[in-house]
Amino acid sequence: MGLLTLATSCAGSYAPIRPDRIATYQASAAHAPVDFDYQFDVLRLHGNKKYVKKEAKRGYHVAAVRVTNNSGRELNFSRDLNLVYGDRPIAPVAGTAAAQDMKQGVAIYLLYLLLNFNVGGTKDARTGATTGGTFIPTGPFIAGGNMLGASQANRNMRREFEEFDLTNRTIKPGETVYGIMSLRETSVAPMRLELRPGTESTYVPAAAPVVLPAPMPAPPAATPRRDD
Repeated sequence: MGLLTLATSCAGSYAPIRPDRIATYQASAAHAPVDFDYQFDVLRLHGNKKYVKKEAKRGYHVAAVRVTNNSGRELNFSRDLNLVYGDRPIAPVAGTAAAQDMKQGVAIYLLYLLLNFNVGGTKDARTGATTGGTFIPTGPFIAGGNMLGASQANRNMRREFEEFDLTNRTIKPGETVYGIMSLRETSVAPMRLELRPGTESTYVPAAAPVVLPAPMPAPPAATPRRDD
């Protein structure tokens, strides 16, 4: 058990962001076609220290988002909507590409192959060399454990980034979807979603529900007349 813990102690794990379970989002400025809420710094908030370093090194800001389509027709995220970051439109990086950019290294752990131990033996005070003893090849175990841990964490991140990729997502009328956006930006800024130019002419507001009047009560049945 101790050797297993040692072997996986350096590779970073990946804790899912699960944007559909986040309780608090920052709301953007209200805009008719969509409601758009977001939260930055989600990798750090979920304890993904290894990937926070990669996020900063690769020049990303990763955000969880929630989008509700208030229009009366389907909206394709890439075709019909503009993501405005501060005062300019930007395009999120596709989930697969972002996960590839921010993955942690795997081959680097091959260096642990050199980390082996010699138990017992006699050390020569003059040369510092140790002779005799028992050689324990711990390096392959440590290297292999870290490589497996890093590879699994990278797969978990890529799987979630792909699952919550909104790049080409079609949102049905009244539907709320959740996403993970990887933004190639040097600093954070307020975000909002707008209809793309030319899409406004086809925007159909969601129809209000029709409330029917309550039915009138039926008149009492007439009592038949009796002839004496």
